Amino acid sequence: MKRKMLQISVVLIVLLMALPAMTQSRYDYGPGYDDEYYGRGWGSGYGMGSGYGMGRGGMMGYGGYYSVPNKLPVPKNKEWIGKLRDILALERLSFEQYAVDSEKYNTYMPYHMIIPQEQDHVLTIERLFAAYGLPTDGKSPVVKDTKTLDEAYQLCVKMERDLIPRYEWLIKNAEDRDTAGILNNLLIQTRYHLAMFEHALQAGGWHGGGPWGGRGRGPGMMWGW
Repeated sequence: MKRKMLQISVVLIVLLMALPAMTQSRYDYGPGYDDEYYGRGWGSGYGMGSGYGMGRGGMMGYGGYYSVPNKLPVPKNKEWIGKLRDILALERLSFEQYAVDSEKYNTYMPYHMIIPQEQDHVLTIERLFAAYGLPTDGKSPVVKDTKTLDEAYQLCVKMERDLIPRYEWLIKNAEDRDTAGILNNLLIQTRYHLAMFEHALQAGGWHGGGPWGGRGRGPGMMWGW
């Protein structure tokens, strides 16, 4: 009964949080983009087996198909490139950590709404590097051996909170509008992930920060472009 109530609560919070973001205009990527990243909704999956058939984005079909240009200007700021590699490593770790803990604790929600999006984040950032003509120099993620589901949720909250300021810095310092828009989409979903994991913790008796992890900017931060 408790698990069913948690599932219903997560679905409701996703619907409520998606409404303001859905009113935002879609980022206009223009011509020259790879169609492979468009038109993937429900059921396309990731080839990950059963349980991941929600298609790109995973969150009720919204906001999960990001087109990346075949080519983008190579960023001149080496620090920026390094921080993009760092966030790619963290996204890979999030994907692996969530998949392991979801299976370990036999917990469907909210993991299975978030895991497909985490893989989408990894693929999107990898395609950014390909568009720059740069290697990803990927690090192998080291998954933490959590002992309880509550500890796993606390780790999820920590990981998502760590990602948000990193995305904000990358967006603020991006050298082209295409890159900024793509990363802004990933930031919006990261805020959703944080809210869902915080809600899961609160449902289990732990009370953390607000729905946006203590930040008041709302879903994205593209006001500067």
